[in-house]
Amino acid sequence: MPSRDERRSHYDDFVAHVRTLCHIPRIRSRLENGRGQPLTECPRMDAYLVKPCQGFGARRAHYTIASLIALERPVPNWTETTPSTPPTHPATDNPPKGAEPPPPDSWARRPNLGRILADAARAHPRTAAGWQREVEVMGVLSADLLHTRLPHTVQRLLHLGVACDFAVLLEDLAQWDFDPLDVAGRWRHAFYLTVPDTLLEL
Repeated sequence: MPSRDERRSHYDDFVAHVRTLCHIPRIRSRLENGRGQPLTECPRMDAYLVKPCQGFGARRAHYTIASLIALERPVPNWTETTPSTPPTHPATDNPPKGAEPPPPDSWARRPNLGRILADAARAHPRTAAGWQREVEVMGVLSADLLHTRLPHTVQRLLHLGVACDFAVLLEDLAQWDFDPLDVAGRWRHAFYLTVPDTLLEL
């Protein structure tokens, strides 16, 4: 069983690997087509994601995050080359030199989804009420409905120029099946601690 720090290092590695994959248009398209879909509907993603997920569980969370990363604005100068297989660090391995996990307090300062929605509300005050409803609705969804809803939410954020911390979101999605109330609560708290009361529907 990977430790918390090993999982977090893996989440960062996974996001970096998927962004590398997305330099290739055909792979990016296959990953993007898996957005909101159950694992049974994503067989074309397996070739790219099975190995990077190995040893860390939460397979649907990984696949969902990969599909969300594929929604990001394409980088220029794509090339049709095959990426190298990324290093994976199951719990039984020692992380390679230079890949040590960041200090725990640095991860805690990174924005979860609630903070990201709050940043969108602050940057675009006219959308604040909508983001407030979004963070409240997501908190009562089943895992299946949450995974289905996230692509639309992330597309809206990207359209507004608001970046997502996909590694933090991956950790939260991995925890959702075990303690959704805790994850949803942290999202709400981060949202309400960040948005000025003048932008809220109280």
